[in-house]
Amino acid sequence: MTGSTLTIRGGRVICPGTGRDERADVLVQDGRIAAVGADIAGAADATINATGLVVCPGLIDLHVHLREPGAEHKETIASGTRAAIRGGFTTVCAMPNTTPAPDSAKSVAAISARIERSAWCRVGVIGAATARNDRETLTDFAALRDAGCVAVSDDAFMLRTREQRREALHRCAEAGLLFIAHAEAEELSAGGVMHEGVLSRELGVRGQHPETELRALEEWREAWDGPGRPPLHIAHLSTAAGVALLRDWTDGPTAETAPHYLTLTDMAVGLHGANAKMNPPLRTEADRVALLEAVRDGVVGIVATDHAPHTIEEKLAGLTDSPFGIVGLETALGVTLAALCDDAGMALPEVLRTLTSAPAKLLGLPQGRIEVGAPADLLVFDPEAIWWVDAGEFESRGRNTPFDGWELPGVVAAVIAGGNVVYGREGFAHVRPEGLN
Repeated sequence: MTGSTLTIRGGRVICPGTGRDERADVLVQDGRIAAVGADIAGAADATINATGLVVCPGLIDLHVHLREPGAEHKETIASGTRAAIRGGFTTVCAMPNTTPAPDSAKSVAAISARIERSAWCRVGVIGAATARNDRETLTDFAALRDAGCVAVSDDAFMLRTREQRREALHRCAEAGLLFIAHAEAEELSAGGVMHEGVLSRELGVRGQHPETELRALEEWREAWDGPGRPPLHIAHLSTAAGVALLRDWTDGPTAETAPHYLTLTDMAVGLHGANAKMNPPLRTEADRVALLEAVRDGVVGIVATDHAPHTIEEKLAGLTDSPFGIVGLETALGVTLAALCDDAGMALPEVLRTLTSAPAKLLGLPQGRIEVGAPADLLVFDPEAIWWVDAGEFESRGRNTPFDGWELPGVVAAVIAGGNVVYGREGFAHVRPEGLN
């Protein structure tokens, strides 16, 4: 939209990063926010009537599996980012479990080129912590930073030793990068396909011990011997024990949880089978309540989807043999609103903080704010309107969700990425936006 203007008129403009919450217009010009205020004068090339709607920064997801390269039968950069846009996300961060992995400047450049050709929203590349995800040889974190990686992670390929963890944190501190950690003690989780409890025993499947996450967090705490807060972020926190440890960890790491941990328990596996199988697994009602309280209190400051698409055939293999993971980009806004506004009693601006300014601040991204000069990545939605989840209509190639058929709040009216209206009431724009990354 270079050289063109867009005015979003009359919406409730909520920007958690600046504290703005008022009825206002937003003027977009040349891909950036040019003005915010009441009754902005002047004609624009296009206008969105946002009366009765919320205008907020485009959502940001720190934890997405786009599968490309290497597993395009599950998801592609194009399909995954279209799913993101449809769900209100304008920035996603891609986890490194691809083939090849983003483990060097060369491989990061190759993946970035794919993103530039195919993505419908901004995509941050998260670098692999070990070469070829082999869990043995730490990568050159400074080189990954220079190649454009927004963080590094061991997600799905956990670091095995205290020495590896300590070295990884020191390398991140030196490089000015964040380490995103999958907290799983494999000696307690190996072979477990769901939470170890009454239902796992009734179903006759091996469960994951409830202390799996706690043990891993204790190991990460022991690994950090530097001054101040470790450059560490805990992915997909799922247990009350994990919450308690973070509350007790002075100058500890940041953490995220996922919408499904805020709404579901292990009992969902009995209803949805493999479409409720994920790692870490859904836990108990006590864990769910503890996570709601942790987000409300700010102990867990970010909600991220852990979007993990798989084929229908893979999930039909049964609870024991199917892969871990569910899709979440297209349901996250609604599920999060239902959990945090309704169950936790949080105000809408505070809920939106977990999906916008908090992840942007953590990674130092320029997105996530509505202020003059900021990138024009915006979401316009109706928080009161209700919609029905139909997995068969997803933009994602994945249909593996326990939320199929749910009634959720939060209808997306328009998504603006880099000043381009890429999604609206009539569907997607005819042309993919370019120059976002």
